[in-house]
Amino acid sequence: MPARLRPVALCAIYGVLSVVFCLPLFDQPNALGTNDWDQHLFYYGSVLKSVVEYGQLPFWNPWYCGGNVLWQNPQIALLSPVYPLTALMSLQLAMKVNIVLHYWIGFVGMHLLLTRVIGLTFLPAVIYLATLVTASGAPAIHVRVGHSVFLPGFYLPLQLYFFFRAFRTGAWRDIFLAAGTLALMVANGGTHILPMSFAALGTFSIVAAIAKRDWRPLMIVAAFTVAGLAYSAPKLLPVGLFVSGERFWDTRNPTEHPDRVTLDILRQTYLVPTQVVGGRLPQQRHGWHEYGNYIGPAGVLAVGVGLIWALLRRRTADRWFGLSLALTTVVLFTLSLGEFSRFAPASLATHLPLFSSFRIPSRYTIPFIQFAALTLAWASAAWLGGLRFSGWARAVVTIACLGASAHLIVMNRANFTRVFGEPAFDTSFPLMAGPSRITTDSESSAYAPGSPMLRALTEDRAFFHCYESLQTFRTAGADQSQVFAEGPANVNQRFSPNRIAFTFAGGEKPTRIYLNYNWSPGWTSTAGPVDATSREVMAFVVMQPGQSGDYVFSFVPPGLYAGLAIFVAAIALSTVLWRRRTFGESRKSRN
Repeated sequence: MPARLRPVALCAIYGVLSVVFCLPLFDQPNALGTNDWDQHLFYYGSVLKSVVEYGQLPFWNPWYCGGNVLWQNPQIALLSPVYPLTALMSLQLAMKVNIVLHYWIGFVGMHLLLTRVIGLTFLPAVIYLATLVTASGAPAIHVRVGHSVFLPGFYLPLQLYFFFRAFRTGAWRDIFLAAGTLALMVANGGTHILPMSFAALGTFSIVAAIAKRDWRPLMIVAAFTVAGLAYSAPKLLPVGLFVSGERFWDTRNPTEHPDRVTLDILRQTYLVPTQVVGGRLPQQRHGWHEYGNYIGPAGVLAVGVGLIWALLRRRTADRWFGLSLALTTVVLFTLSLGEFSRFAPASLATHLPLFSSFRIPSRYTIPFIQFAALTLAWASAAWLGGLRFSGWARAVVTIACLGASAHLIVMNRANFTRVFGEPAFDTSFPLMAGPSRITTDSESSAYAPGSPMLRALTEDRAFFHCYESLQTFRTAGADQSQVFAEGPANVNQRFSPNRIAFTFAGGEKPTRIYLNYNWSPGWTSTAGPVDATSREVMAFVVMQPGQSGDYVFSFVPPGLYAGLAIFVAAIALSTVLWRRRTFGESRKSRN
């Protein structure tokens, strides 16, 4: 095959693997999802409704919980392939295509890592290791229950590719590209992935600095962190102000006991492909969708042998790299075991910013398998480099690798069977046709079948009794319009998501005009200062006697403009440094 066609062919192979793996999702192309899919499709629908039907940025969600933040909700995807795809197909079908695209990104990222960073050249082994990570059980089981916020986890291989390349090239460009994937995770609603990224890259850099006796790895990870946070600032800064504010309400249930992984849980996590969502073993704090990560007996044996080989092997040119991969794998595995003692890494991490909100340590199985596969790849490349295989031997290894890949795909894609089985309805959003008034659904339950939240959204109804962990403190009522006056005064309102215009004719005494939303800083009014000092009373402005005219309540997320300024400054600095090298070339960096 001509060299110029090889990348196209490889991308096509991984595209086919992605489609085959995700094919059960398309059994009913327009069917809606079960479990949390109603909530997560509702998130995407809320963004689309604001942008498409009203021509406004997705700042505030008036259709949820009596009013809730949208831009500041860390689970909201602001940038996603879903949005342009909805111009061609239904929201739910666009999401299924989006899932396929993310699997493809995961496969391609792993291929780049394995071939260009690790140096593995035997294609069947590359395909197996890429499948071991991308088609493992954890991403599939999270998609199964509707956790679309885990799809940005497929950017981790690309992030590692650019990050590791920065070690080899010393180029700012590679650090900035790695940081860009971090920002893309945040913008795509993947803040759950950030602790995984920081834990993995931070551990690797510390071990590499010690192994190489060189300070550059620490400076590279520091530069990556600063750049990634700066690129993410337009989303991340408003999110931080929201979750640290006094009006923030975390409705997640308190943890009843330490989250520790027993031997029974560990065995089922990696060796049992048919985890029952909701079924639990003793000491298991969450459902299996938070633990399951099937890689099969062959996968467990392979990564175990690769890890031992990498830890014991001493005479290799890039010993520091293999050792850093192996020890990072050990740390991530230990983190995934949970809070098994006061001094367990997962227990200590609860005292750190960001990590303290990452309450389910078993999710570290995702980066653990990734680094375990990279460690195995490094060991394989170092071991196979000095051996010559006969044609029969290569055929046997090829069959073993492709057979193991097929096994993983068949076993883990079973998670997608009947995931989307709810009846379909019209989920389109007409361009600039949003109504100037909406009603409130205060009767329906978010836990009922039939996608009640998404259905209410498409029918221009605000869903009052929502299913949401992160929301503002409740002050709104279900029996009043979004803006109403105290007493007999008449208010004529015109609704839009971030801006409610109203006309008021003044009376003979002061009158309160109430904003019937759960209050969040960022709301202002042209009618006067907004009083939101009490959690027991909804926010209001006081209209003075004789005051009449047209006024508005409007919302802009606090921290947005500061975040944009940080982002612009970061882009400007990145442009200046793009073609330069980091921190000079040290003697150790050439080893």
